[in-house]
Amino acid sequence: MTPIINRSTALLLAGLAFSGHLLAEETGAPVAEPAPASMIDPAAIQSLERMGEYLRGLTAFSLRADDTVDEVLDSGQKIQLTKTVEIQARKPDRLRASVETDRKAREFFYDGKHFTLLTPETGYYATVPAPSSIRELVDEIEVKYDIEFPLVDLFRWGENPEATAEIQEAMRVGTSRIGGQLADHYAFRQDGIDWQIWIAQGPVPLPLRYVIVTTDEPGEPQYMANLTWDTQARPDDAIFVFTPGKDDRPIDIVQNSAPATPEESPK
Repeated sequence: MTPIINRSTALLLAGLAFSGHLLAEETGAPVAEPAPASMIDPAAIQSLERMGEYLRGLTAFSLRADDTVDEVLDSGQKIQLTKTVEIQARKPDRLRASVETDRKAREFFYDGKHFTLLTPETGYYATVPAPSSIRELVDEIEVKYDIEFPLVDLFRWGENPEATAEIQEAMRVGTSRIGGQLADHYAFRQDGIDWQIWIAQGPVPLPLRYVIVTTDEPGEPQYMANLTWDTQARPDDAIFVFTPGKDDRPIDIVQNSAPATPEESPK
């Protein structure tokens, strides 16, 4: 069983291709012993479950994520990198994303029939046939092409109710204000990872901020994401359709010769 949050998420929840698995899936690995009940606040786990249920119920939304991630040099010095992700989604079969980092940019298009990945600075793009739903798409492009859709975990969160078995400590830290919204601040610990999440108070329990520290890597790099949501957005069909510019050039995507499962594909 993989963790509810893993180090891939810390590098990509940062994703040029936003990564990690905030849900757990069965992989055949040994299951960790449950943490003592005294170290886990049941209310913290319930808040995660409530948030996951709400996310799965969204039919359309737009989202901006402003991220920072530490890159630890061989000398031990930390370099902080930034990334901005913007997503428009309309279930079951429309998805668009743009990712801009200090080093590169990518755009993703899914119109229900085709998936396109564009590199704006070069004009290269690749288009492949796509399955009929967002959920199938994010798995297929990961398995076939090693492409992780930005913030992919938002489309998977809570699929496995046993994921919380990996959590060793869980507590409510208190109330915070994120972008003018009151939020409940929670802290969790599991093997190799300390992570925090801020969940909006009230009837719309959206995640507003993540902080993830990878404690078993040199320098303990930190990843942070601030999320801004619009759950009333109803994007038009046109924004999901890729239309190449006059200088854009098509290329092929090389398919994996021996595809792994989504949980096993390289990050």
